[in-house]
Amino acid sequence: MYSKQNPAENLNFGYNTASEARRRLLTLYNVYTFFNTYVKTEEFLSIDLNPSPKSVEDKWILSKIDHLISACEFNLEKYDVAKVSLAIEDFFINDLSLWYIRRSRKRFHLSTDSGQTKDRSEAMSVLYYVLLNIVKLISPIMPFFAEQMYQNLKTDNMPESVHLCNWPQLKEEGYADLELESKIDEARNIVNLVLAKRSEKSIKVRQPIALIKIKNKKLKIEGDKEILEIIKDEVNTKKIIFDPKIKNEIELDTKITQELKEEGIIRDIIRYIQGMRKETGLKPEDKILV
Repeated sequence: MYSKQNPAENLNFGYNTASEARRRLLTLYNVYTFFNTYVKTEEFLSIDLNPSPKSVEDKWILSKIDHLISACEFNLEKYDVAKVSLAIEDFFINDLSLWYIRRSRKRFHLSTDSGQTKDRSEAMSVLYYVLLNIVKLISPIMPFFAEQMYQNLKTDNMPESVHLCNWPQLKEEGYADLELESKIDEARNIVNLVLAKRSEKSIKVRQPIALIKIKNKKLKIEGDKEILEIIKDEVNTKKIIFDPKIKNEIELDTKITQELKEEGIIRDIIRYIQGMRKETGLKPEDKILV
């Protein structure tokens, strides 16, 4: 809370202000808890500390943390701690938690399928790399919080304390990919527009729709199958078409066939059961009978 404050201005302290700072930090703590829930300590030794992922979203989050490290170093050298704090907070809330973790959650489930096992291994490596770097970035600002997380993430061959670690060093080739970041920005913008349209027409996200049309044909994502699949998954649609002749920026096919309706019902049932599992306090590995 104090680090985010511009020292040239007054800060009106109050319990609500402190509670808001705590609420935001809980997002980072929840990401760290998620990792510890799905990745056992003994698995840390097999994690690749220099991930080379194939997934678009893995590459994207690594590019984002690369830029975050550079931005933090640049601003700390100018003693601008407020910019550093705001940049880190924006990263772990909007990029890491609301997008990467939410979309990658299923990848962390244990599976006997060799393809899924490899995908889980890549996801573990990427998230571990991101968490270790975040811990180092926040250590000058929140030393005790950083130390607590580090102690539960480190392996025996790592420094005893986060404060004995070197500042994060970017690899020579780096992970930065501005083109990919730009595409994901476009995708997220489209997702927000479609979700707003769904809300406007009272169509819940769990109800699949047949088609969405996008007016702008100059978007970088046109023709990028992986990014378009991400959008389809996010907005729950079967098809995406680019059509410069439509009136609005985004248009939805709101006709719900019987087949789409049944698929929506199945998703509702799954969501309801997941809610019951959570209320009962079941762990991911606990099997149930429905």
